[in-house]
Amino acid sequence: MKKILLILGLATLLFSTEIAIMSEDGFKLYGWLDKPTPTKKSAPIILFAHQFGSEHSTWNAMAKEFNDRGYATLNVDLRGHGKSIFQNKKENKAILDARMDHIKEALAHSDEKIGFEKIPTDLIAWLELMSEDQTIDMKNLYLFGASLGAGSLIPLLSEYEAKGLVALSAGKPTALAEDIDMALGASMTKTLFIASQNDPLGATNRTIEYGKKAIFGMSLILYGDGHGTALLPEAKRYIFSYMENVK
Repeated sequence: MKKILLILGLATLLFSTEIAIMSEDGFKLYGWLDKPTPTKKSAPIILFAHQFGSEHSTWNAMAKEFNDRGYATLNVDLRGHGKSIFQNKKENKAILDARMDHIKEALAHSDEKIGFEKIPTDLIAWLELMSEDQTIDMKNLYLFGASLGAGSLIPLLSEYEAKGLVALSAGKPTALAEDIDMALGASMTKTLFIASQNDPLGATNRTIEYGKKAIFGMSLILYGDGHGTALLPEAKRYIFSYMENVK
C-alpha cells in the first residue's frame, strides 16, 4: 500500500493545503490542493501537471480562476522538480538548462536519473488520494498538462474516465509512446491539444497527431513560437470556452 502523508492540513480561502505522498520508488512528492467556497455539492477537480524544468506555480493563476468558478484544483510538483526532489531522503532533481537548444539533452539526462516513465503512476497515486475526499467529485475529473506533464497525463485516460483533458505543447516520452497511443485510441474523454505554430521542441506536429488519434480530439495551433504554459495568455480564452462545452 502506498504511504500517504498529509502535512500542513490547514485549508483556508487564502492559502493552499500542502500535501505530500510517497512514490513507489521513494520520491516524496508535493502537491497543493485548493477548493472553492464550500457548497452543498462536491466540487469537480482539475489535476495540473507542469512542463520539464518548471514547477507547480506556473499553473497557479489559471488554477485560481477555476477555484473562483467552483472547481477544486490539485497542482503538483512532478518528480525531480520543485519540492519533489528527494528520493529515499537523497536529492535527485532534474538537470535544468534554460537554453532552448539544450533542453532536449537536459531532458534525456534527467530522464535517466529520475525515471519520467513513472510520472503517470505518480499522478494516479495523487488521484487515488483525491478519491478519498468526499468533498471532491471524481466523476467530474479534468486533466491539464504542459509538455512533459501533458504527455504524462494522457496514459491516465486508460485508467480514468476524465471529463476533459487540456494539453499544451504535449510531449511524447519514448517509454510512454505505446501507452499514449492506446489511451488516445480508446478513451471517450474530450481532449484539447494546443501548440504554437513554430514550437521549438516539435510539439506542433505532435499536437496535430494527438488530435487525430483521439476519438473526441481537437487540435488548436496558435501563432508564434511559445512552448507550454507560455501559451496561456493567448490560449486561456479557448480553454475556458472548451470547459464550458465539456461540462
